[in-house]
Amino acid sequence: MDDLLATVIIPNYNGRRFLPELMASLAGQTERRFSILVVDDASRDDSVAYLRAKHPDVVVQVNATNLGFAGTCNVGLRAATTPFVVLLNNDTRVDSHWMAEGLAAFDEPNIGAAASLTLLAGEPDRVDTAGDVYSVVGGAVKRGHLGQRADAERLGREIVSPSGVSAFYRREAVVEAGFLDEGFESYYEDVDLGLRLAAMGYRCVLAPRSICYHHLSSSYSPKGWRYHYNSARNAEIVWWADVPRATRWRYLPAHLAFLMLQAGHKIVQGAGPAYVCGKCAVLGRIGHIARKRRELARIRRVPDSEIAGRLECDWWGLHVRSRSRGGPA
Repeated sequence: MDDLLATVIIPNYNGRRFLPELMASLAGQTERRFSILVVDDASRDDSVAYLRAKHPDVVVQVNATNLGFAGTCNVGLRAATTPFVVLLNNDTRVDSHWMAEGLAAFDEPNIGAAASLTLLAGEPDRVDTAGDVYSVVGGAVKRGHLGQRADAERLGREIVSPSGVSAFYRREAVVEAGFLDEGFESYYEDVDLGLRLAAMGYRCVLAPRSICYHHLSSSYSPKGWRYHYNSARNAEIVWWADVPRATRWRYLPAHLAFLMLQAGHKIVQGAGPAYVCGKCAVLGRIGHIARKRRELARIRRVPDSEIAGRLECDWWGLHVRSRSRGGPA
């Protein structure tokens, strides 16, 4: 249909148990000018058979091999042709005004991305994320995480990036930015894209009435090796590749202090080996970081000071003081 506004891209890996609820919520949208594309990442369950039998209107594309989250999302992003693209986790359901409110957030041409207000599916009065913020020392934080919904709705509109759980994008902006970095596999790929969009002059905002409900950590265990390894590695890549040079050198001592605090917290959690291995893995990604920096210089349309202005300077308050019960993020 030529009048479609958006493509909802759902990366799926063994998510059959979540699909009925998700599909029902998408069928109940007040804004209907969208198509659904499920990219199945070589699932071992009957997700594909279920979708083809019960939802023949949904386009299903199956990866021949497992590509990981970022690669699977990119399959959908490259296939989409609508003005807007929406990444939506398979372990979610959405409010009936989710699509309408998400698209309404693009009220100015320089808005490149919008985040839904994502609530916990099991505790819908509590927040999973109200968009991501990123600090000058290299850590990303979900705004409002585990706080109350009413508090999250009072947060400011501007964010660094939407969480990949439910993220609306201008497709032309994503194409120019170069899509998600598939080398990340999962974690921090959304922050990386947000910072590249910022370098191009696009804003990322919260759409507080676009509500998504998330079954938190159903794809990866928060205590699993992959989570801690990928997060540690990818956070470091983002800091060295996307943060402006002057900001990096100004905050390098603070960055090192943050890493020490974070390492101590991970050791207490029992995730020290995965964290250290993730940080060490960055040494093998120096060439990749250099390529990312060259590409960022090519697409940048705003001065470094504007990018730096979107980062949180009070890193101690963001990562330590506000998380004193849980340690540095």
